[in-house]
Amino acid sequence: MLKDIKVYFFVIFSSSCILLFDFLSKNKIISIFKDGVVEKIYVNEYLDFILVFNTGISYGLFAGGGNFQKWVLISLSIIIIIFLLKIVKNESLLVSRLGISFIIGGALGNVFDRFRYGAVVDFISLHAKGFSWYIFNVADMFIVIGVILFIICQFILSNKN
Repeated sequence: MLKDIKVYFFVIFSSSCILLFDFLSKNKIISIFKDGVVEKIYVNEYLDFILVFNTGISYGLFAGGGNFQKWVLISLSIIIIIFLLKIVKNESLLVSRLGISFIIGGALGNVFDRFRYGAVVDFISLHAKGFSWYIFNVADMFIVIGVILFIICQFILSNKN
């Protein structure tokens, strides 16, 4: 029981830090772009900041689905978060728990955006030599890192067994 409490405290604390970092980054970028004077912030030849409100999922897929889609995506995200909270207590590796925390924190950041704006706030644009990656945010970065950490830990655990 005490072990479960420690695990959940770790996950809640870690996820909250991710959520706060994501929230602050999005608020800062929105404040910079709010007057419509700035269209793009050039950082270097590989990175720009461009404000985009994504109503769809990754890569803008299924954008424009309206209010029903917004609630479907919020509901799916919450179901995934609950599922992750249920499985995290069975994870023995701290790195695996951290990965799950990153996923939860990132998912909460994007859910918060959907509640607040009806879309996810994306602003990081990576590009090189004519190739441009999709525009994403801090929450997306942590979700991807969390998934990678979790998968690596699962391979480590499966190799031990």
